[in-house]
Amino acid sequence: MKNFFKHLIQFMLVSYLIFTLFKGIVLPVNSLYLVASLMILSIGMLMVSPILKFLTIKENFITTILMSSLICIGMFFLLDFFMTGFYIEAYTFEGLDLGSLIINSFEMTPVITMVFASVSASFLSSLLFVLEKSS
Repeated sequence: MKNFFKHLIQFMLVSYLIFTLFKGIVLPVNSLYLVASLMILSIGMLMVSPILKFLTIKENFITTILMSSLICIGMFFLLDFFMTGFYIEAYTFEGLDLGSLIINSFEMTPVITMVFASVSASFLSSLLFVLEKSS
């Protein structure tokens, strides 16, 4: 039970970090809906390990990131359709100039925002999972 709450809070913090990094994700103003959104994404991320065990797939970094990305994309679609105040909108990425690396501006559609946000959240949560497993 202690592990469950630790992972739940960990995934809620990762989800909130991802929500604040991507401009196209509009969070609910009501704090109850915000906590519910974070809770839904966290419970989705908690389902990764049992699903991998059910499918008899070895649980490592690659399989965890792939399965959690798929689940997270599905949860983003469900939140976008059903959660009040949670929107994923198109926005323009202004570009980046780091000297030798230049990224031009482009438009991020809602689907691309969902995919990038879910892959980012999955990467962070899988990284935390592997670091916790190795210690």
